[in-house]
Amino acid sequence: MQEIILSIYAIVAFIVALIIVKADRRNNNVGMRIRRMMGAVFCLIIFYTINFMTENLLVMKIGNSLSLFMLDLLVLFFLDYVLEFLDWQEKFPMPLRVFLYVLVALDGAFLLSNPFNNEAFDYVEVVLENKVLLGYLPKIAFHSHFILVIAIVSIAIFLLILKCIRTPRLYWKRFYCIWLGLLMAVITNCIYFSEIYQLQIDFSVLAYGFLGMLLYFNTFTYQSVVNKAITRGGILDYLSEPVILFDYEGILADYTVHMKDLLPEMILKKRNTENGKPLTRGKFLEYTGIKEVTDLLEDKEFEYELKTEQGKKIYQCKYSCMKDKGKIVGSSFVFYDITTVKEAYFALERFITYDRLTGFFNKRSFFNQMPQWEDSKYWPVTIAVFNVNNLQRMNDSYGTEYGDQVMLALASILKSCIGMENFIAKVDGGDIVAVFENMGQEKAIAVCEKVKKKMETVSPDNPVTLEYGVSEKADGEKAADKVFLEARNSMRNKKMLLNTSASRALVDSLKQTLSESDYETEEHVERTREMAARLGREMGLSDSDIAKLELLAVLHDIGKVAIPHSVLVKKGKLNEEERKIMQQHTVKGYRIAKSSPELEEIAECILSHHEKWDGTGYPNGLKGEEIPLLARVISAVDSHDVMVHNRPYHTAMPEQAAIDELKACAGTQFDPHVVEVFVNLLEREELNREAQ
Repeated sequence: MQEIILSIYAIVAFIVALIIVKADRRNNNVGMRIRRMMGAVFCLIIFYTINFMTENLLVMKIGNSLSLFMLDLLVLFFLDYVLEFLDWQEKFPMPLRVFLYVLVALDGAFLLSNPFNNEAFDYVEVVLENKVLLGYLPKIAFHSHFILVIAIVSIAIFLLILKCIRTPRLYWKRFYCIWLGLLMAVITNCIYFSEIYQLQIDFSVLAYGFLGMLLYFNTFTYQSVVNKAITRGGILDYLSEPVILFDYEGILADYTVHMKDLLPEMILKKRNTENGKPLTRGKFLEYTGIKEVTDLLEDKEFEYELKTEQGKKIYQCKYSCMKDKGKIVGSSFVFYDITTVKEAYFALERFITYDRLTGFFNKRSFFNQMPQWEDSKYWPVTIAVFNVNNLQRMNDSYGTEYGDQVMLALASILKSCIGMENFIAKVDGGDIVAVFENMGQEKAIAVCEKVKKKMETVSPDNPVTLEYGVSEKADGEKAADKVFLEARNSMRNKKMLLNTSASRALVDSLKQTLSESDYETEEHVERTREMAARLGREMGLSDSDIAKLELLAVLHDIGKVAIPHSVLVKKGKLNEEERKIMQQHTVKGYRIAKSSPELEEIAECILSHHEKWDGTGYPNGLKGEEIPLLARVISAVDSHDVMVHNRPYHTAMPEQAAIDELKACAGTQFDPHVVEVFVNLLEREELNREAQ
């Protein structure tokens, strides 16, 4: 029996010696502290086994005292190790540490002197088979020794527990293993000294040896092996993103708890309950509907949308294929929830791209899109500009909310009549632009008329009207931005002739001045305007040109306001000087129009409306197509209206006589083509009147 016990102690001592050597090779502070503590354990074992190796009582007493003193040093060095292990050397009070060293030194003095004076404890003989061993009969000094050991151990355990509290539960094992090992050794020690079970051998000596092994493993091996495994597993558990891992065969290896947001838990289980087979990477791609990962050897990033009961979620998915020396060791899918980011992006995009009220594109988007319509694949492209009449007056009278409702009503009508497949944008001043790709002006005008009529039915009690302008880009000669300007100017020209238009004031003022200065009447002006518009449509003029034509019909003689009244109202034939003064009205009208942004577009036509096809007109003697087309049209229309209606200086002639006069003057005074179309229109209208 004695040989077996000695063999066990020898084996433990040998292991402790190995730990001392290995710790010394670590060549760091914590290794030094383990070496020092294990040195105390080694000495404790050696001094305790003296009991089994000698019959000399004094030597046995000295061995027992030394082993008890080694226990003091062991727990003191253990506390020192704990402070280094926790990196709390500077946090632990230095006075307390010095105090503990002093107490251990005093206790050691009592213990080492005990073989000679028995002040700490008495010795009793314990028989183990045929071997006499020495036991203890504690005295007060010995109890002080025991209290000191318990106190140092308690401080060390308290520090380890405190570290656990401050550490994630995942890593507690690393710390509580240490203090549990120490606690078991101390409890074994207490049982031996208290003689509860009448133990003849102090097995705590062996327990301290195993504690040393635990410390070494926990310090140098746990960090690199166990701690790493726990960290990997723990990080996977605590990741907030859905992550799924597959092994080298493409079989499910592991996943985070948030993967359940993407796939039901039953599918994620390593064994599918339906067919007993593991979830494979291929099945995962099938279940999720991911089609972006086609080459499993290539890393890929893409967006993945998931429809849930709470709405749509958007993930940024990263697929990674992990390789070692060209061989696949596994693959992973990591899903980052970017729903909030996407929503913020879309909100910002809506803010900078779309009009807040109507939901149409805004001015910035419209002009960014403009270059697109320079591409011939969109030709013919027609641009229409809509504007609600008297919108500002509505806002002033009924409030901006009412005006907003009117704009929303227009937006709804545009969506129903034009469709969202066509580009619609809200630009400056309440103007709404609609772009009709691969559509000519005629069809676009038909749609615009439909919008206009529907708008008039929005509020029967307070009728709302709108005006529009249209311009077509049939080829590359005219830039898209110019087409837009033509359409907008066409709309504005039309609005100027509306009785309810804010721009009407300028036209009315000029017309009033003209009527006071000349024989021109309101009826003549309106007849000329309506006939000019009909002739313009008959000639196939653009909507923009027709709008300018109507405005020109009203204001082509505006320069007469600057001609002396005596010349204007003279009933007889004008002399040469008076004739030259009268001819100045085209130049003066041109200057008036040029000074007004609203009339600038028709200024050249006002200047040229008395030019003649054969070049004998004034003021510049232009000939043929040198004369602006709209001026040629107005010349014929105005002359016809004068011929068929009474004037102070002549009597109206019959319609057929006026037609004959137009034909006679074609090629000299009038454009032959304009006359041809005009005469056909007049004859058709005459036939219609006779039929009625």
